[in-house]
Amino acid sequence: MPEHIVIAVCTAQRPKMLMTCLSSLDRMRIPEGARLSVVVVENDAEAYFKGERADEARARFTIPVAFYHQPRRGIPFARNTALEAALSHDADWIALIDDDERAEPDWIETLLAACRSHNADVGNGPVRRIYEVPAPHWWKSQLLKPRPTGTLITEAPTNNILMSARLVHPDGLRLRFDERLTFGSEDIDFFRRVHAAGGKMIWVDDALVEEDIPASRVTTSRLLSRMHMAATSGTFNMVLREGRTKAARKFIPKSTRRIVIGGLATIIGSLTRPFAKKRGEKLFYYGLIRIMKGAGNLRGLMGRTHNYYDVIDGH
Repeated sequence: MPEHIVIAVCTAQRPKMLMTCLSSLDRMRIPEGARLSVVVVENDAEAYFKGERADEARARFTIPVAFYHQPRRGIPFARNTALEAALSHDADWIALIDDDERAEPDWIETLLAACRSHNADVGNGPVRRIYEVPAPHWWKSQLLKPRPTGTLITEAPTNNILMSARLVHPDGLRLRFDERLTFGSEDIDFFRRVHAAGGKMIWVDDALVEEDIPASRVTTSRLLSRMHMAATSGTFNMVLREGRTKAARKFIPKSTRRIVIGGLATIIGSLTRPFAKKRGEKLFYYGLIRIMKGAGNLRGLMGRTHNYYDVIDGH
């Protein structure tokens, strides 16, 4: 019997981006000895794709698509609903992709071949980011870092993943996303626990997806907010896993250094801008980013959430 690969997509208030994503999945080459289907989880108070609208959406694709609704807002709630949906479809493998991404036609084929040949439980591939407008010159965009396929990894995001269903199956490891991490890092945390439980995770260098970055996501306020959120969630993750005392020992000195150095950098940058505008701005925003990270570390230590994902970028 063919192995069943269920591709899970979580979405909220971005129907156009979702349909573009699903269109790319509909062009997917089906790996030998496998079959494909898709589950979509809408994470919003009201489902957009229901009734006739859901029927019309399904009719556009040859790949089977099932729509689910998770009204409780929060990424881990949506992701866990997606895992349950995939299991209800008797998945052997579960793939994860974001609603603002497009997959290459050989995406699943490449991930599955790598996992089979390396006897891996998880394959994680690269994401090429396509910006609607250029990011500010002072922003360090995340660059693709080539690594040989089969390189062992210890953590991963969920934006380009294929994983064995045994990791989440009731007869397997029964792992789920931590629903306390509603404001980021729930994916990194999940795959760190996969690694800790003995799951083999590998990098798959040629399993590429592309992510569309809307203009609203590269405004100064959103970029700084993202840095604050990442530091907050990363620190809170350590509080949950290793305790507040150990996290405080690590992050109080770190956050203090970040805030002090960041403050000095913003002052020097402000003084430099009238004479060397680009250089001064780069130093100024470098300082602001360090301050945001330091403040985020303190916020995470106190267990306070962040609202970055309350704002929907894109349509």
